[in-house]
This record gives sequence, C-alpha cells and structure tokens, in this order.
Amino acid sequence: MTRRKSISDEDILERALPIMARAGPAGFTLADIAAEIGLSPATLLQRFGDKKTLVERAFAQDNERFARWIADLPEGRGEAATLAVYRAATEGFHADPDPELADHLLWLREDIRDPVFNALARARFALFRAAILARLPPLRLPPEEVARLLDAQLHGAPIQWAIEPSGSLTDYVMQSLTTVLRLAAD
Repeated sequence: MTRRKSISDEDILERALPIMARAGPAGFTLADIAAEIGLSPATLLQRFGDKKTLVERAFAQDNERFARWIADLPEGRGEAATLAVYRAATEGFHADPDPELADHLLWLREDIRDPVFNALARARFALFRAAILARLPPLRLPPEEVARLLDAQLHGAPIQWAIEPSGSLTDYVMQSLTTVLRLAAD
C-alpha cells in the first residue's frame, strides 16, 4: 500500500526555494532543505531524484508564479504604467544593502552557464520584456531597443547601488529607469 503524501511536491518546492535562494547554489544540502521542511533527505531523493532536479523544479515553479504575477499587473500605457512594473519588481528588496540581493546574485552564474537555468532566465526576461513593451509610451527610439536598455538598467543599477548605496534600492533603480525612459521619449 502506498503511503499518502503529507506535503505536496509543489509545497516542498515553494518552501525550499527561499532556502536555496538564501544559501546560493553550493550553500545547501538536501539535508538542510529536509530539516527546514520537516522531511527526511531520503524523501526528497525519492520525490525528486537528486539535488539538481529539485533545484530546477523549484525555479521552474517560481517561473510559473512569475508568469501569474506578470499577468496580474495593472494594464496601461505610458511612462507611469511602465515605471509601475519596475517599481513592483524592485520592491521585494529592502532599503539597506541587502544580503538577499547578494544571495540573488549568486544564482546569476547558474542563469548564464547552466542550460536549464538559462532557459528559465530567458523565459522570465521574455515575459517581463513583453509586459514592458505593452506599456511603453511613444518613443523616438525603437521600443524593443528601449525595453532592452531598461532591462539592462534594471539589472545593473542594483549592483551599482549595492556597492555605493544611496537612498533606497527602489528609489535608486526608479531614478535610473526614469532617466533612460525620458532620454528615449519624444
């Protein structure tokens, strides 16, 4: 007789993701995750096969959450609507130099070098860029190019801010994005 699962795979992945994000790719074991969730490492192996599969599935599930977040964003067009998307994306980080931001950057290497993580990152970028393109005001530059410049600023400004913090991260990023958007506008 098969035992009934006390926690779904989806719940395990949701609860494991913050542990993984905080520790970075090499900073946790299946035993760490199992202990936090209240399962045995053997249960995780039985359900997911190995650590890499668990991590890939957790981030794939997070991409699904991200897609729902994107779909739920308010509609609109113009500078304010565009910047509202970026504000919502940056508000998860805190006002002081944030260890969470540094932890997040640990995963960037995986997004670049690992084919599965790279595909997940490209999918997130495509969803986010489509949301921006749908909201951009009239511009003198091609909208696709402006969206790429805004993406680059969104990803670069937090790193710059983390090294030389000035005000809150959200305010710093928003000021940078506003400047780029206004340079591209009519």
